[in-house]
Amino acid sequence: MVRELKVPTGMNKRCDYPPEAYWVKMEAHTPFASRKKYNTTGQDIRVGVNQFRVTEFKTQDVGQFDISMSPEPKGAIVYTKVWNSTAVKKILATHRGPWLYDNRKLAWSSNKIQGFDCDVDLGEDEGRPGRPNNVFKLTVKQTSKVRVEALRAYLKKEMAWDNSVLECVSFFDHALRQGPSATMRLIKRTFFNEYSETKQLNKYTEAIKGIYSAVRLNESINSGGLGLGINVDVSNQTFWIGQKFETLARSFLSCMDRKWENLTYDQMRSILAPVKVARKDGSQTWAMSEAFKALRRLQNIRFEVKHRGSAPGNKEYKVRRFVFDPDLYGEQGGHAKAVTFDRRMEDGSTQKTSIADYYLQKYKVKITHWYLPVIETTRAGYFPMEVCEVHRFNPYPFKLDPAQTSEMIRFAVQRPPQRKAEIMAMVKNLDWAKDPYLEHFGIKIDPNMPMVKAKLLANPIVGYGNRTTDPKMSGRWDLRGMRFVTPNQHPLRSWAFVAVDNCVDKQTLENFAKVFQSTYAGHGGRIEKPPLVIGFQGVAHPEMINRAYQQCGDANKAIPQIIFFILGNKLSMVYDRLKRNSECRLGLITQMMQAQHVRKAQGQYMSNVCMKVNAKLGGQTSKIAPSGKDTGGFFSVPTMMIGVDVSHGASGPATDRVSMAAMCVSMDKEAAVYNAAVQTNGYAIEILQPGNMHSMLGPLAIKWRKKHNVMPRHVFYVRDGVSEGQFAHVMQYEVAEMKKVFKKSYGEIPKITVIIATKRHHIRFFPERGDRNGNCMPGTLVEREITHPFHYDFYLCSHVAIQGTARPVHYNVIHDECALGVDDLQRILYRQCYQYCRATTPVSLHPAVYYAHLASARAHHHASMAASVGFPSNSPYLILKRPGLMAKRETVTATSLSERDSQPPPLLEVGSENHRAGIKENFDASMWWV
Repeated sequence: MVRELKVPTGMNKRCDYPPEAYWVKMEAHTPFASRKKYNTTGQDIRVGVNQFRVTEFKTQDVGQFDISMSPEPKGAIVYTKVWNSTAVKKILATHRGPWLYDNRKLAWSSNKIQGFDCDVDLGEDEGRPGRPNNVFKLTVKQTSKVRVEALRAYLKKEMAWDNSVLECVSFFDHALRQGPSATMRLIKRTFFNEYSETKQLNKYTEAIKGIYSAVRLNESINSGGLGLGINVDVSNQTFWIGQKFETLARSFLSCMDRKWENLTYDQMRSILAPVKVARKDGSQTWAMSEAFKALRRLQNIRFEVKHRGSAPGNKEYKVRRFVFDPDLYGEQGGHAKAVTFDRRMEDGSTQKTSIADYYLQKYKVKITHWYLPVIETTRAGYFPMEVCEVHRFNPYPFKLDPAQTSEMIRFAVQRPPQRKAEIMAMVKNLDWAKDPYLEHFGIKIDPNMPMVKAKLLANPIVGYGNRTTDPKMSGRWDLRGMRFVTPNQHPLRSWAFVAVDNCVDKQTLENFAKVFQSTYAGHGGRIEKPPLVIGFQGVAHPEMINRAYQQCGDANKAIPQIIFFILGNKLSMVYDRLKRNSECRLGLITQMMQAQHVRKAQGQYMSNVCMKVNAKLGGQTSKIAPSGKDTGGFFSVPTMMIGVDVSHGASGPATDRVSMAAMCVSMDKEAAVYNAAVQTNGYAIEILQPGNMHSMLGPLAIKWRKKHNVMPRHVFYVRDGVSEGQFAHVMQYEVAEMKKVFKKSYGEIPKITVIIATKRHHIRFFPERGDRNGNCMPGTLVEREITHPFHYDFYLCSHVAIQGTARPVHYNVIHDECALGVDDLQRILYRQCYQYCRATTPVSLHPAVYYAHLASARAHHHASMAASVGFPSNSPYLILKRPGLMAKRETVTATSLSERDSQPPPLLEVGSENHRAGIKENFDASMWWV
């Protein structure tokens, strides 16, 4: 039994550890499901994989040393400076063998010593000796030895994971990186250099192509290999553009808002100045301007200062904040002439001096743009922007905007032949054969991309209401002439098309509505009355929704079933408002469309919209037709598929990012139709909280039993978005609570299989025979060589990549009570990818988690907030009572998540407490989020 979780001492975050590395065990064997067999049904093929084999690992008698310093420095950078100091280098040079150092607490060497002590004065190397805060005592002490045999024993399942295995993997990773780190910049697992390919995304960000490299344990130990591989891939990351800080700040603000485009420094002075606001007591004070608040996104950028010229020891600083204090600086703000300090003079006296005057007197530097906010660093130093220089390779930590994303996609997308060629060029650049550290420690890596055994699974036959189609290896099929398996539950008789801000004229919209009606009917859609066509100009969005709802209801004498909104642009703000007001205040199902597509009214677009609308109205697009072994359907016993995903806010401190949880549960025998539940899940918390498991799964489990008149015998719990380090949490918290829910709902617990599905990895396939772009055929399965030697995991490429190189999904079966044969489980996961309700192609990820991902994204639109416009109370078609307003949100402090006393406000409910009979029930039975 597993009792608790831990992060072991010496955990190297750059390594891909197996999940049991994060467990404290009481038994010798792994607590996770083990692979029993390999697939036997697919066609034998071979694919190249970008995980390179380690062919020799002869390291013996390598000592691991603990590094300590007295006094303990505040920053990790001090450890590196001390290790690289002249005093320490002299000692290291007396030993013949090279040393590896992790820039913090660990070092490795094959030299036969127990350790050493050394006094280091960092000021001596900087030309300023004798300063007390620069003097440290370094202690290097051997604590253990790297045991290669422990790693081999673990990979052969002869021993459990323990600290000796961890130490061996960590040593290997550092040996791999030490050489390249001397000439390249290492950021997490990726190397960059000055010659890396670069593309400017906008005035202040650039994309840089780097070399991703990571050590992985693998299945090759079972076929005579060493069980170690090096995953090398192209990694495209975004950075701030290196430039003067004031230039970066101006460029940044120019891109933040159109009204700030092409800023001059005088205009910057104006928009960054404090603004006058009223306090609650009626008095006035000064507050941050809108531009100043936006500027705070530049916090945490690292920079150097240039006012000291070429003096040795130029330091790197980090932005803590931009100075702002209304009580101290008032209307003028915290600029270089306003911020003062007590300067010690040569005669020992102190004199209050402004930062601008100090730079002029001390360095003969006149601060031209003195009116810009002063930078306060994490070291408590203050600098004018003008003397600060932002260097390259400052990671950009925020979500890219649409323009940046578009540029990044153009830069990053590579078809398989191009990506393979670039990976091989990167391997050549790493030059493992000439790496002195690898050579010294007896490590050899084959620089040739390995070809590994794979399987090509047979595709399913896709069934519709009137016929079937065989996609074969194309991964695509035509919807023309196809009727949906199940049409909308209730015939359309109260529906409307609305042109937001009259983005299309009435004639164009009427034509689209007419063609859509014909197309939907051709696919089997049930329609009793034509739709109402409405245009609005200059009406606030909440009021527009109210009027459209009222007019549609009045015209048809029935509650509106669905309203189509045509949008003139892709602004997410407009989409968010329409979805929130429609779903949370009215319980109204909507379909958003772009005006450009409405004007074209193309048949394929019509059919694509029809699939989404049919699912939203309770219908089913398609299903896998029985054939061969599938004559009895997918499942031999009543089976429930559950998909869970948790998404998080894209920016801001972790303590202020609300997490959104979504659960999707299959409701039919083929697991093609799903119902969803969504809710807030704390702040930046990935694991589904116990209360949410009960409130979300409980009602859906009861609904499932009512629909099928039995309880499920098998449950497949497919979880998205968790790393190996969180597998333990899924088992200890989510699965444990799920069993409690089933026990309460059914009186007994069905058999549960837990599957983790992730796409956050760098494994890519390069097939011997691929599609016209060089990608794998859908159904490509890899479960040898690159997988874990005994865990139940495999890679499955189930889709056709439209552009770029396809990314397979890594499935980890961590708990397997259902005990399906491996052929059957892989067949189910693959073939259900052909049942995605809004596509005529298989999707890359199992639909259960794909739907959960969509639902969690939609949940952000249901975030609790005060409604801006009330409802008219005299309409028989409108919900009469608004949901409760958002509870006042607490101020986020620096306390840890575990110390928080409150949870985020719950999501707004769909409709309201006094909704008309059937509205919420119909909404809950709909796939409203697709």
